[in-house]
Amino acid sequence: MSFAGTDPHIVLVAGPVRAAGRAGHHDYVAGCRLFAELLSRVPGVTSEVVENGWPTDEQSLEQAASIVFYDNGGGKQGFLANAERRALIERQAERGCGLVLLHQAAGFPTELCAWGQRHFGAVYEAGVSRRGHRRVRLQGADHPIARAWQSHAIRDGWLDHAALPADRADDVTPLLWPDDVPTSDRERRHARMVAWAYEPPAGGRGFVFTGADNHRLWRDDEARRFVASGVLWSAGIAAPASREWHAMSDADVDGRRSPRQSPLPRLAGKLGRRVRRSLRGQRKW
Repeated sequence: MSFAGTDPHIVLVAGPVRAAGRAGHHDYVAGCRLFAELLSRVPGVTSEVVENGWPTDEQSLEQAASIVFYDNGGGKQGFLANAERRALIERQAERGCGLVLLHQAAGFPTELCAWGQRHFGAVYEAGVSRRGHRRVRLQGADHPIARAWQSHAIRDGWLDHAALPADRADDVTPLLWPDDVPTSDRERRHARMVAWAYEPPAGGRGFVFTGADNHRLWRDDEARRFVASGVLWSAGIAAPASREWHAMSDADVDGRRSPRQSPLPRLAGKLGRRVRRSLRGQRKW
């Protein structure tokens, strides 16, 4: 990687946040703002947050040392919107830029899975991969991102059973997986991994973390450090040895949540419309 003459700059691209919803749920903007602050504590690193899934000025991506996408999935990601955007991302990877996916941003429609695998090694594929909310005790790999991981249980929304390319599965490095899976069991590690690293032949580094369904996950000091270290690794930067750089109180984490409206009025209106259509014979329950 070469970013000579400039300080490493990391761009965090947040997907749109619904105005109505549970506090912290899929709060992409709050998560990106939190990590922008942590990354900016690392000497020499600068960062910025882009909202609504894609920058209005694409030049901000052209000099980035790493680009982080924390967004919706299933093809709703801003960077998958068209061939021009995908080509721009490919150019960044070829010049050595790191690429990061958080939570649902790792979910690709089947027709784009091969594209995602080229840059991230593995992706979540609907109908093939699995998702669910559960409490799981995770163990970490012997890797610069995960080496300091302290095994403990976390409740969150996870994606696993990622779709791996048949010809490059061994190049995908599992970083976190449940501690009931032996490290020696390669196949089960790949099936159950919830975070991984990949160094594609075309250039750059890919890092994926499938947790972070809710902003409250970032109260977990290990999860916060792990993801921030993964972003730095993708940019070719070693995370500081000190733990102070990623310290943050629960109040600081919660204070960054985006304001949300209660979803109850919207749900009540939807239910009312269904009842009225049913009474008119326009809908069956």
